[in-house]
Amino acid sequence: MRRVRHLRNAVSVVANSMPTGEMFLAMQLFSKRDRWEMLRVLTAIGVLQLALCAAPAQAQAPDSGGLSSQSNEPVQITPAPSNPSSNSAPLEPIFPQSSPPAAAATRSPRYAIPTGPSSGAGLGFGPIRPGDIVEVQVFEAPEYSVSMPVSPAGEIAIPYAGLFHIEGMTSVEAAHAIARLFVQQQILRDPRVIVTTQQFGYSVTVMGEVRTPGIYTLAGKKRLIDMLTQAGGVSDRAGHVIEIFPAGSMKNPQTVLWDPTLRENDNAELEIKTGETILVSRCGVVYVGGNVNRPGAFPLCDSNHTTLSEVMTLAQGAKPSSWSQRTLLLRSAEGGTRVVQKVKLEDVLRGRAVDITMQPDDIIFIPPSILKAASKTALTAAVGFATQAYFYTR
Repeated sequence: MRRVRHLRNAVSVVANSMPTGEMFLAMQLFSKRDRWEMLRVLTAIGVLQLALCAAPAQAQAPDSGGLSSQSNEPVQITPAPSNPSSNSAPLEPIFPQSSPPAAAATRSPRYAIPTGPSSGAGLGFGPIRPGDIVEVQVFEAPEYSVSMPVSPAGEIAIPYAGLFHIEGMTSVEAAHAIARLFVQQQILRDPRVIVTTQQFGYSVTVMGEVRTPGIYTLAGKKRLIDMLTQAGGVSDRAGHVIEIFPAGSMKNPQTVLWDPTLRENDNAELEIKTGETILVSRCGVVYVGGNVNRPGAFPLCDSNHTTLSEVMTLAQGAKPSSWSQRTLLLRSAEGGTRVVQKVKLEDVLRGRAVDITMQPDDIIFIPPSILKAASKTALTAAVGFATQAYFYTR
């Protein structure tokens, strides 16, 4: 017992005076039995120190006694400090379009194509030309989108990518090429690009007797009636002949007959090609002269089947002293010459001869009859002489 008491006192002294590492080295000097005794003593000392430390803590924290001991003062909550970098500009990622592989697998096709028309813009049906307005839309990365006309060199400027030669491509081909450019220059990883154009290079010129002549964009397939409607329709002086000149030339036009009344328009479905020029001619006139009650020029605007009898009605008919059976019709022929044809107007008006369809610049001349004029003069003189004789004998 003395030995055990002696060891406890030695351990207590050693524990209070030596560090932990040195204390374990000193334990190696004792025998195995003594070391076990020392460990037991050290364990007891540790438990005693923990108990002594817990007692003051309980004394300083008295029991609150439940809710009645809570304070009635409002509790002030201090907000957490904000992120110092939140007010700064957001960092631009190297690949703004980057996404996890799983999300990329479920995404829609890379090159989205709109199904409906846009205002003033479209996918375009032909190659892009200088002067066309091109709009490049990059989804989820609007800083790379651009809208500008194609330069005379056939190029557009794309942000961060530089000049891009777009002439000759369609809208879909340009979208694929711009997307590949972003990937090759490591600007975007998975870009989705749409290119729309206003193709001013595809236009048709409408001139002549239309209400609003001008140059009109040829978007898609257009018919002759579509282009005339786009130009406001033909005017009141429009004729029955429309000339369509090929692209880049004002020679060798295609002559098309047109009915302004829209009753006989066999050429209304004629397809118009880009670069062509549509010339709506003014309606022709028929000149009526000679021994008629109302000589003058009469337009052929209402119909392309105006006949001789209709023109004579507009001229209010021939005078009684006319030699209508020897009416002359002068008509233009090839080479600028004129062909003179004798017409029995009296037979035409009475339905005994075929009515003649008038052509622009026709001239109708009704000569006076010398016999009828002399007979009328003689009759007038005889009536006058008889009247005077009657009053004289009275």
